[in-house]
Amino acid sequence: MQDRDDPSEAAREQHLRQVAKRELRKRMRSVRGVLPASASAARSGAACGRLLELPELIAAQVVIGFSAIHKELDPAVLLQAAREQGKRVGLPRVVGEELHLHEVGSEAELVEGAFGVREPVETAPRIDPAEVNVVLVPGLAFDPRGHRIGYGRGFYDRLLPQLTAAYRVGLAYDFQLLAELPNDPHDTPVQCVITDTRTFYV
Repeated sequence: MQDRDDPSEAAREQHLRQVAKRELRKRMRSVRGVLPASASAARSGAACGRLLELPELIAAQVVIGFSAIHKELDPAVLLQAAREQGKRVGLPRVVGEELHLHEVGSEAELVEGAFGVREPVETAPRIDPAEVNVVLVPGLAFDPRGHRIGYGRGFYDRLLPQLTAAYRVGLAYDFQLLAELPNDPHDTPVQCVITDTRTFYV
């Protein structure tokens, strides 16, 4: 019998996790891709309503969101409401292999950046990661332990550990909440998942 501490065994397990993640990404992209635009808008509105009731969001002064792509559940309504409440709202901007956080006053200030994602301009005011109170985290799938599968580029895997004071909220359609996902030891789980039908605390 092979020792589980054998490097070759660890490499095989890592390979299987990566294969599983690739298959899950493909499946979830396919399911999300057939969602009608009207249904996406309605479900996004329902999720934003739940977000507005989240105690951590109510108390937050600095909120980081994201720009939805490829029929992702869209937090734009929530982010605008947060601005109207006097909160500082930021979005990430891709710089090399990292995400930099910038304050954004309205959707009109965004430009198309890396991978076709709308993002702040380079001159927009920077937000210190240590100042962030709530971060909304996109993903292709989440599980009840707070683990997620993203798009495979690792941007949020590198960003989340820097947000030392932030409450981490996964945002997704309810069909993206799965029973269990493969995860790696370095993964930073979210603390809450909000969908169009429920709020799930980890």
